[in-house]
Amino acid sequence: MSPKVLRRVLKMDYLSQPVLGHIQLGLFTVGALFWVQASLQDEAFSEALYGSFALTFPAEAWAAAMMAPAAMVWIGLRHPVKRWMVAVGSLMQTIQFIALGYSSLYTGGEPIIGIFCIVLFAPLYSRILGEALIDP
Repeated sequence: MSPKVLRRVLKMDYLSQPVLGHIQLGLFTVGALFWVQASLQDEAFSEALYGSFALTFPAEAWAAAMMAPAAMVWIGLRHPVKRWMVAVGSLMQTIQFIALGYSSLYTGGEPIIGIFCIVLFAPLYSRILGEALIDP
């Protein structure tokens, strides 16, 4: 029996992990809170924290760029898994976190924000993207 068939029989698909759905709900919530804070406070989205590249887009755009793909991935992970939704949403998240990481690291932002985006979130969503694109 091939490993591919065994994983399918045992339902050991990477995308079936419940924690992935929890991460999406968490990111959606963080995005919503960021949107509210950015709407109420001008200093919530500063160049000192996120870098000058990030400020070329409004804070609400960054919040939407976090919330929409997180919702898309979360819906795609629901049974039955809709791999195309997971792939599109995770690709959008990967791009968003790489852009935010770049901005924080190379255009005058707080380095820890960039490291967090590049080391934690971009690889996570790259893995989710890869798993969504391969046949289980």
